Amino acid sequence: MEVRKGRARLLVSVDDRRWRYLRYLLAEKVFDTIDIYEQRDRVGGIWNLSEPVRSRHIPVPQVNPRYGHQRTGTESLEFESPLYDYLETNIPKQLMAFSDKPFSDSDPLFPSHQAVLRYLEEYAEDVRHLIKFSTAVKDVQQEVDQATGQERWALAAENLRTKATTRQTYDAVVVANGHYTVPYVPDIKGIADWNAMYPGVVLHSKAYRKPEDFKDKKVLVVGNSASGLDIATQIGKYCRTPVLLSSRSVSAFGTMPPTEWREDVDELVEFLPTDAGTRALKFKSGRIEKDIDAIVFATGYFYSFPFLSSLSPPLVSDGFRIRGLYQHLFHINHPTLAFPVINLKVIPFPLSQNQAAVVARVWSGRLDLPSTAEMRQWELDLIDQNGDGKYFHLKRFPQDAAQVNELYAWAKKARTREGLENEGVGRLGTRWDERQVWMRSRFPEIKAAYAKRGEDRVKVKTMEELGFDFEEWRKTAAEKDLKMFREGKC
Repeated sequence: MEVRKGRARLLVSVDDRRWRYLRYLLAEKVFDTIDIYEQRDRVGGIWNLSEPVRSRHIPVPQVNPRYGHQRTGTESLEFESPLYDYLETNIPKQLMAFSDKPFSDSDPLFPSHQAVLRYLEEYAEDVRHLIKFSTAVKDVQQEVDQATGQERWALAAENLRTKATTRQTYDAVVVANGHYTVPYVPDIKGIADWNAMYPGVVLHSKAYRKPEDFKDKKVLVVGNSASGLDIATQIGKYCRTPVLLSSRSVSAFGTMPPTEWREDVDELVEFLPTDAGTRALKFKSGRIEKDIDAIVFATGYFYSFPFLSSLSPPLVSDGFRIRGLYQHLFHINHPTLAFPVINLKVIPFPLSQNQAAVVARVWSGRLDLPSTAEMRQWELDLIDQNGDGKYFHLKRFPQDAAQVNELYAWAKKARTREGLENEGVGRLGTRWDERQVWMRSRFPEIKAAYAKRGEDRVKVKTMEELGFDFEEWRKTAAEKDLKMFREGKC
């Protein structure tokens, strides 16, 4: 497919991934106009720490993927970041970085959120003039050009300072609003009545900011993904020990070593009535815990696209996945809509770069999508593999590494065009080599070793300083393989 020249692109964005798309779209040298809409007054998206004013007052349970859609301007949950005061990345900076901009040598191996924001501000410096700040997209509707029959997108946006509404029409839209806006708090038996009896005890991780707030409290953290593990680690240093960490399965980030300040418990299944004991909870094993002072649900978010509510069929139903996408990226019925970095458990920066390279080539006419029937079959096949719910977009290692390199290879298949960089191939993204894949396979262990350094961890700049040496590992692995060969075991 090829979109016509004109107002060719819109990046609807409240997070950090729009600039990768902008750079790759510009690199194609065929689009007359590229507009970026950013509802905040600065770059960085969710990496801008904010106060959780509205997040502290969400319903409990919160199972509505459209919650907060009626809010406008700065009342929207979109203005509240999921960051917390002492957050540092769980990804080594060498793996997290864009291919064309490394993190500073002075940054720790796992940078703070302040360092990431600074990094993004630097990365966006040369494209700031294309960003419409303090402008919120309110509606995007499909329309058909009567002269050409081509699909286009009518957009309405509000300037949050002047309250003026502007309208534009675009040939294609990158929907990069992220998926950390609408919190999910599961409907566990008894939770609504329990929350009404003990208001303020239950909160979602989006409203968590600092562990000192939990000093001397008995705390349960629900969920053992990245944020759950990190929040439990932080709170465990201040709360009445041990902090309880509840989960249904082993974390994608590995098993945490036992500590005196944390106790792992199984799935939370019931909030017990008040006559069962003060602030009591029941777990799947039958265990009962009483006198709970605080519960942090690190249970994730819904996918949410309020400005695309007119699209039929809807993009989301229960909010756990986006329906009708090919390769977690292109809308099958409307391939001039692209949805970057919707996958879970991935390394977002390099993934978004490679997705941008593919989208730019498809929309410039240098790369072809499969037929609609083939794209629909891809979605059906993935449903068979991952299910039709919250695991649909999940990419655990090594799937995430494969996705990065498959997108890179897909972009390289594009037809060359004279005048583009790389001898007509165009701007390329990230291809992970053996060292990067090895680092990805071990970064939970690297993070654990990093954390053991305590306050001195910020002095660590490379994984080798923690004893993770790829070249030494490869040499040892080769010697082991040779020994097995000589012994006839391989």
